[in-house]
Amino acid sequence: MFFVFDLDGVLYRENKVIKGAPAAVCRLRELGNKVAFATNNAMLSRADNLKKLNKLGFKASLNEIMASAYAAALYLSGKNTKGRSVFVIGEKGLKQELRKVGFKVFSANGKTPKKTDYVVVGIDRKFTYKALKIARELIEKGAFFAATNKDYTYPGKDGLYPGGGSIVAAVEAATGVKAFLIGKPRPFMLEILLKQEMIKRKETIVVGDRYDTDILFGKNAKVKTVMVLTGVTSKSEAYKYKGKAKPDYIINSVCDLGKLFKLHDRNNN
Repeated sequence: MFFVFDLDGVLYRENKVIKGAPAAVCRLRELGNKVAFATNNAMLSRADNLKKLNKLGFKASLNEIMASAYAAALYLSGKNTKGRSVFVIGEKGLKQELRKVGFKVFSANGKTPKKTDYVVVGIDRKFTYKALKIARELIEKGAFFAATNKDYTYPGKDGLYPGGGSIVAAVEAATGVKAFLIGKPRPFMLEILLKQEMIKRKETIVVGDRYDTDILFGKNAKVKTVMVLTGVTSKSEAYKYKGKAKPDYIINSVCDLGKLFKLHDRNNN
């Protein structure tokens, strides 16, 4: 099987590991399953996500990680980056990924050209009115408006924090233009992982804590989905939900995956 995990709310909350999660992921690997990680969080580059996962005990590798900042760079670079410019509302990780593929990157903190090819919006914990004004002007002049993700909130150590989707919504309101979404629930990130790992959809399982992003991400890619109750969705919400993003399974945490799919060591059977 191929397990694709969301990060925040599934394996950890901010910088605190979900109890038993590293051991559970390690055990899945030991039993011959493949693992990958797909996150809408655009704060960190793929390399920084790798550092965080390894620091928290998950022993990941770079090619197992798919983050919306990296996905945005991949998607937009498919349109040729030579001489192309992008205005970014976002943090260090997003800017790094865009520069790596050849974009000229601008932000509200520096000198901004009168026109850019793209405006890319992700989470920015120092978001300002100035940045909103510049983004509006550039989009009005024809810049392609893309969003890394539209998560309105994300789980923190003391509750829910405003997410990148809140900032995207502000730019959409200021421009009257809907952002082109690159991250979840668009299946782009999962399509890349499936192609990279050469794995069939019927063998793939997306594990997440949100209906509107993680579970719909899996549904849009036509793979099985598992909802965990360690993130933003409560038990009562999970079992009452009747929308189009209804998960195939609901479990308390990733520690229950082995039991759910009856995974065991064949050598001990």
